[in-house]
Parts: sequence; structure tokens; C-alpha cells
Amino acid sequence: MRVCASNERNYINLGARVRLQGWESKLNQAIEQTGGFQWGTNDCCMFVVRVVEAITGVDYGKPYRGYKTAKGAASRLLKHGGVEGIATKEFGDPKRPLLAKRGDVVSFKNNGEIALGICIGDKIAAVAESGLISISMKEAINAWSI
Repeated sequence: MRVCASNERNYINLGARVRLQGWESKLNQAIEQTGGFQWGTNDCCMFVVRVVEAITGVDYGKPYRGYKTAKGAASRLLKHGGVEGIATKEFGDPKRPLLAKRGDVVSFKNNGEIALGICIGDKIAAVAESGLISISMKEAINAWSI
């Protein structure tokens, strides 16, 4: 682990994305502040983007914003290769879920559809139409290092 200072922010390099110093509490805060489901602002993809931004300081969501309905989300996903395509484009090649660390992005099935969430240990935190959900990491399909 390497600690770096850049532009008055302290970063921790865990060998993947660079995480802000204190990222663990930022991760917890981002999850705790999650509101109800809303297409384009608080769905599975935008939840992941918001949490990753909280722990890295980088907004990976710019190319994917602008939809407000399920139909709009489906159109964006089709254009970008689905949620796993987006995760791979932004975070690199997937790894086995057993290698996921706290704060990494993971995919899983939710109501028959592949969705994204955040590894929080032995659970996945994610947003579904029912709100914030917690699922066993045993349900993870792929993972991406953050």
C-alpha cells in the first residue's frame, strides 16, 4: 500500500484504482445516504457510480447519465454493452468474486437481470426498485477492482 499526496488530497493506492484516504468511512456514508430508487439518479448503475466517486474522487458516470425511465436505462445499457460492459469499460477486466475486496464493484442477478452493487465484505450493497438491498456475496457473478 502506498500513500500519496496530490492536489491537497491524500490517496491510498491499493494496486487498482486510487482510493481517497479515509475511503472506508466515505464508503459507509455513501451507502447510508442512499435514498429510494429512481431511474437515472439512484438505480443500480448510478448507485455504484456515486459510491465509487465517494471512495476515489472520480466520477465515472458522466457518459451514462441523462435517462429518467426504465426504457431510457435499457437504451443506455444496450448502447454500452449492459451493466457488465460498462463496469469493464470503466474499471478493467473482471475478476472472480472470491477476489473482491470491500469497495469493489460486483455484478449479481436481481429478478433475472444482471445488476451492479458494491462489495461490503460478505455482502453486496445495491439499489433495487425496492430500495437499498443487501445480498450475499455468494450471489456475485463478477467483480471489478476499485
